[in-house]
Amino acid sequence: MNPPGTPPQHDPVRDADAASEVRYRLGRLGPVSVNTWIIAINVIVFLLCMQAVGGTPVRTSWGTFTVGNPTREQLARAVTDRRNNIAMPDLPGVFYHPIYDPKEVVRSPDGRVLIHPQTGGPVPVLIGGERWTERPRFESWGHFSTGKFFVDGQLWRVLTFQFLHFNWVHLAFNMLGLWFIGGLVEEYLGRRRYLVFYLACGVAGSLMYLALNVLGWLAIAHISPAIKGRIPALLFDDLYTPLIGASAGVFGVLMAAAKIAPRQIVQVAFILPLRLATAVYLFIALSMVNLLSGGNNAGGDAAHLGGALAGAYLVRNPHALRDIVRFVPRWPVRRTLPARPATVEQEIDRILDKADDEGTESLTPREREFLHRVASDPRTSADGA
Repeated sequence: MNPPGTPPQHDPVRDADAASEVRYRLGRLGPVSVNTWIIAINVIVFLLCMQAVGGTPVRTSWGTFTVGNPTREQLARAVTDRRNNIAMPDLPGVFYHPIYDPKEVVRSPDGRVLIHPQTGGPVPVLIGGERWTERPRFESWGHFSTGKFFVDGQLWRVLTFQFLHFNWVHLAFNMLGLWFIGGLVEEYLGRRRYLVFYLACGVAGSLMYLALNVLGWLAIAHISPAIKGRIPALLFDDLYTPLIGASAGVFGVLMAAAKIAPRQIVQVAFILPLRLATAVYLFIALSMVNLLSGGNNAGGDAAHLGGALAGAYLVRNPHALRDIVRFVPRWPVRRTLPARPATVEQEIDRILDKADDEGTESLTPREREFLHRVASDPRTSADGA
């Protein structure tokens, strides 16, 4: 209890809850929330990927490789034999078309020109290969990989990979996470900032994966191939290994929720009751251990940590999203309000618009106090405002 004459102390968690209560009691459902739209789009894309349009396997480029150290002249003369499909021995499901230098031929140790048994001509020197595989159509267009982004320059993939999933289990875990805690973070940040926040955390996850993957291959190239797997946290996956899933964005949302409502009790796996902050930090720790040990899905855990770091920073510095948010359109809101004096309705409308656009953390102490009075006394009048 506050001493007489002192202003009431405001708890951001309590204020966010109160704003949510007012929104519900005022019938402020309006359009579907951004969080619900994100969940719906993920589910729709997954269902489309199972159908003929999005799930049909299509040939997908997997980058090229070189044999030896071909010269610039050899690369300029290179010819790709697309009639010949050869399986990559270390990458199941991946094939390559051999790339030859037609002006140089293979010779035996005694200097004789080798003759190809099928063509009857000299065997040209192999200088590389053009790799390919087959992936579902939507996954082929949208997945992220270091090679697609860094080598091929397909920058849009930092966004599209966030709406693709491997299977029902992968989709369910991510969407349940958003369903339970996304609304809290959206309420705190506001709808437009929440959308930018969520996508930015996903982008950060893909860039963390890319950075560790590039560092892994630089270590192999400049130190030794034997170093592969011996440096914790570095990723030595093939540069074209696909990354898909909403997990990076979800981990960013988890970190934000842990900051906003750390003491909220959640049921982990619907069994174990833990404080929200404790549960989130436990998930982060498990991802970090798996990444450092090079376990299964270490690349996915790199993306998780990238998203979590971005989420922890952005929820504490929401002004960093301001420049991007200006390009996000406002959603129109329809409200059904109880009968009150017009000035009170206008004030409620203004405050809730502000909370939608900028989040509950942007509300002033006076605005928070007004919402508390409305929530506790529906008969609030213009004098009470």
